[in-house]
Amino acid sequence: MKTSISIRRLALMLPLLWQVPVVANTTSFDAALSTHLAAIENRDWVAFESTLTEADTLTFILPNGRLSKSSAEFKKSTQAWLADRDWSWSYQILSTTSNANAGVAVLDVKYADLDEAGVEYKMHYLLSLVFNKERGGWRLMHDQNTLLSKYAVSHNK
Repeated sequence: MKTSISIRRLALMLPLLWQVPVVANTTSFDAALSTHLAAIENRDWVAFESTLTEADTLTFILPNGRLSKSSAEFKKSTQAWLADRDWSWSYQILSTTSNANAGVAVLDVKYADLDEAGVEYKMHYLLSLVFNKERGGWRLMHDQNTLLSKYAVSHNK
């Protein structure tokens, strides 16, 4: 009788197991960075979100200097951004460094998108990503976009 109860409990739990969120490969800083960047390339919100801090604070600095410290706000804006299909980017990793608790990557990014009127604009900026060791994995805690002033924002008409 105990076996049938255990099987019944397992059968009731199986649907719950399918809802377990995907966890990024964050066993090392390099793996977390690769997973994070691949999620952006693939516009994969689930994979992207799995690389983010679980804390309420995630510092986000946009190219225009706007600062947010809210994880919820970061998630809301980046989820919408990843769902948008009209942007493209290319990047080169300029540097990475890490220690036992933190890792930093600096990327040179070229970005193209369409504004609300459908006019293409381009940006060239440095992207700094800071990951922190959190519950045994590496999670993004700071995302800073620094516009390179000599390139600024250009519109193609």
